[in-house]
Amino acid sequence: MIICPICKEMLIKEGKTYKCLNKHSFDLSKSGHINLLLDNQKHSKMPGDDKDMVLSRKFFLEKDYYKGISDKLNEIILKNISNKNEKINILDIGCGEGYYTGNLKNFLNKNNISNKIIGIDISKEAVISASKSHKGINWIVASATNIPVKDESLDFIVCMFAKIIPEEKMRTLKKGGKLIVVSTGENHLLQMKEVVYENVRKDFYSPIEDLKIFNYVKTINCTYETFIKENESIKNLFNMTPYRWRSPREGIEKLFSLNELKTTIDVNFDIFEK
Repeated sequence: MIICPICKEMLIKEGKTYKCLNKHSFDLSKSGHINLLLDNQKHSKMPGDDKDMVLSRKFFLEKDYYKGISDKLNEIILKNISNKNEKINILDIGCGEGYYTGNLKNFLNKNNISNKIIGIDISKEAVISASKSHKGINWIVASATNIPVKDESLDFIVCMFAKIIPEEKMRTLKKGGKLIVVSTGENHLLQMKEVVYENVRKDFYSPIEDLKIFNYVKTINCTYETFIKENESIKNLFNMTPYRWRSPREGIEKLFSLNELKTTIDVNFDIFEK
């Protein structure tokens, strides 16, 4: 399924190198990922999340405070598999350090669903972390604007809190394939935000208007309370969110002084079909 980002020919694995008919080659790293991000696709020297953000997310997610989100994703995909006897191909765009992708792989294997999963992220640090922690998945550094996957080869595309590029998703999905966009709801991390900000906004993003080239199927909400019991996990949660860039210092200091925090998890799963 993986194609050359330069000429779009199929990439064939030969030993520890991926090659296409036009002799473009990409080496497999020691950790098990390949880098297919071209220089002209980079918006900075180190695009995507830096190492500190990746580690914050990794350490927080490994505590399973977001396991409810992961379980709901797995449940939705299983319910939408039309033929459980056929191999399914899944792409996770913006896979980060691989928490959700790895859980999905294990879940499908336990349910005897034959699968091939590709995880891509523009952050090299994120993909390195993912490839070290989760095996049996094709980990790729790549841009969502130039997905290195052949046309109409995917049964599912998962977009977890990541940028949406509709045309590339449409190109790579099979007819009848599902796009699952996961985004935060109006009450997500409400209690954490109430600590940091004097006035809390409760607006949220819906992708439906931006994805009119797909057939909208339904929205499934996942809401629950989580109790964070460690000061380090509270800091990691905050540092893996966009709030770290635009929050008042006094609010951050107040949050970082806490040793426990009960907060709401509120996430929407918007399902679309090609």
